Amino acid sequence: MRLGALIPLLACVLSACGVPQTPEAFNKTPEAQFLRVVVDKLAVREFAFIESQLDPKLVEPDVRSALERTAAALPAEAVAAVQPVAWRVGVSTNGPRTATVAAEYAYPSSKWFVVSAQLTGEAGSFRILRLNVEPLPAPMAQLNAFTFQGKGAMHYAFFLFTLSAFALSVYAFVQCLRTKGIRRKWLWAIFTLLGFCAFTLNWSSGAVSINPLSFNLFSAGFGRAGWVGPWGLTFCIPIGAIVFLWKHRHVANTPPIGG
Repeated sequence: MRLGALIPLLACVLSACGVPQTPEAFNKTPEAQFLRVVVDKLAVREFAFIESQLDPKLVEPDVRSALERTAAALPAEAVAAVQPVAWRVGVSTNGPRTATVAAEYAYPSSKWFVVSAQLTGEAGSFRILRLNVEPLPAPMAQLNAFTFQGKGAMHYAFFLFTLSAFALSVYAFVQCLRTKGIRRKWLWAIFTLLGFCAFTLNWSSGAVSINPLSFNLFSAGFGRAGWVGPWGLTFCIPIGAIVFLWKHRHVANTPPIGG
């Protein structure tokens, strides 16, 4: 299947699962609308309403004081803009529906907050399992922008390794297609595109993670968490490309033996 046909198919699958594809769609979800109501109620100190929405497991003697501290951090002004951060819904056959939702709220006074909540129950009867408010020094889109400004040697090294792994996989793939006399060429072609043992760099924090059991197509990966989360840069050891180029390094100079 061509990539051009795969992308619309993936979008249809995500839509069928109810995953919002745009900020507008996110803001129309019951979870995002409920979270906005909670934020607005916090801003005007309507703590009784929020307490009525808490799951019984969360109710503790100091809930009111915790809500007061949280509300004190929010500006006493209307929200200027909302940016989706995360949205995930889980449905269990032996438990209630749960959802994790997070949004960035921008205020006219150049202040930004990420508010996240874990909810349980159906739309119209949500209960809050967890609520967190975190101030930001700047919008998340700016904090998590993919830029080399202020980056160190690790970022440049990862960028170089990722490009190199990708280029080597593509080169080996093309060479495989162009080389005559290779048995099971289609298997070799697929193998040249596979990289194993993933090294991932969180572009914002600089944290590195290693997954020895992972593999990537084209021996590289580039993506972000959610709409405005940190970018992740991944490279794998291009074992398929290395094995092919080594094993068939003299094939081009020998007569075909089959295909």
